Amino acid sequence: MKKNLLIVMSLLIMMSVLTGFQAVSTNPLQQSVKSSLVPVSKMALPSKTIIGFGEATHGNKQFTMLKLDIFKHLVEKQGYRVFAIEGDFGGGQKVNEYILGGSGSAQDAAKAIGFTIYNTQEMAALLSWMRSYNEHRDAKDKIHFYGFDMQRYDHNKNGLFSYLKKVDPPLASKYETALANLNDKTVYDQKKATVQDGLSHMKSLMERMKENKSVYIAKSSEREYELALAFAEAIKQNATLRGTNANYSNTRDFYMAEKVKWVLSYEKKYYGREKLFITGHNGHIEKTSTTAGTATCMGAHLAKAFGDQYYAIGSEFYESSFIANDAFTNERKEFHVKNSGNDRLAVLFAQTNMQDGFLDFAKAKNNESFTAYLNKTQPISAIGAVFSGLYEKMEKMYTLQMVPAKAFDALIFVRTATPSVMLKE
Repeated sequence: MKKNLLIVMSLLIMMSVLTGFQAVSTNPLQQSVKSSLVPVSKMALPSKTIIGFGEATHGNKQFTMLKLDIFKHLVEKQGYRVFAIEGDFGGGQKVNEYILGGSGSAQDAAKAIGFTIYNTQEMAALLSWMRSYNEHRDAKDKIHFYGFDMQRYDHNKNGLFSYLKKVDPPLASKYETALANLNDKTVYDQKKATVQDGLSHMKSLMERMKENKSVYIAKSSEREYELALAFAEAIKQNATLRGTNANYSNTRDFYMAEKVKWVLSYEKKYYGREKLFITGHNGHIEKTSTTAGTATCMGAHLAKAFGDQYYAIGSEFYESSFIANDAFTNERKEFHVKNSGNDRLAVLFAQTNMQDGFLDFAKAKNNESFTAYLNKTQPISAIGAVFSGLYEKMEKMYTLQMVPAKAFDALIFVRTATPSVMLKE
């Protein structure tokens, strides 16, 4: 009896081994993913004019930590010194002041970026690293920080009027009053007529600034003047989005692409920098404009302008618990999503049992069947700042239909993504 039991057990083990082998050997895509992935710690990145990193959700700690990992790699190994984020332009300048040795804390700087999604311990840690890096370096070697979004007013107004009080106090006084209604407190509650009135004043102010350019530069510097004009442009853009019939998503992505170009031009002109790292949502960084309502996303604009000098890295998870605003109550809460489907890259990655992985599509080109697979449309996770429990079972509500190899140049995978750790208010 005992002998027969041993024989049966041996047969079961052999069948299990053979079955496992057969499952692997008959799943070439899984093998291709496994052979093409490297741990994120061993990723190799090209030297490009712009490297972009897209996050699969705005509410996971891992994707903010990856921002730091990628940027540290670019700073320490490839000489990058400029970081730009999907955040308020004026708030980004407050962050820049902090990492260059200004007052305040990393937590204060994180909150200045303008969006709740960045009020996290992970973002504060990223900014703390930048400040520490800058402490003992010459000005020409310091990291600079920018926001390329335009959905806030106050920090942009502060930057603009701080400059105008220096070069033209009467003009500053006049337009501080005229633009009082364009403010962060009421940014979501304003009537279009109110915003349009502010937009009209903003356009007049910018005309005056351009007419007096030589006078203002003589009292300050060309660099300061150009930065002040960029503050003004961000205010005008926000008012245009909220006070006109412009397609919000499409126009916003165009404006963000233009600001990225401006940052690159400004840094090259005044600091000699020619390379830039940018980061934002997958739907902004990708190149194929798959977000509903967006005819051309920021990444597509950049790909058209810079060709292969724009290198886009997307991100994906297998399962994720994340923080977002509830679509119905606006309450900030935790949600959970687990990707499924045997033909999903996220699931194939999970089957490798790696905790994270970097997949460079160019290095997969020798594998014809895998390359063909990467050039077929499939869902890629793309969760923004708003979500709902109803979406968790509806894949179309939290993914974008993308051709991975056309949307991105590479993907970073995270097996289990966990919620951002929010800063205390």
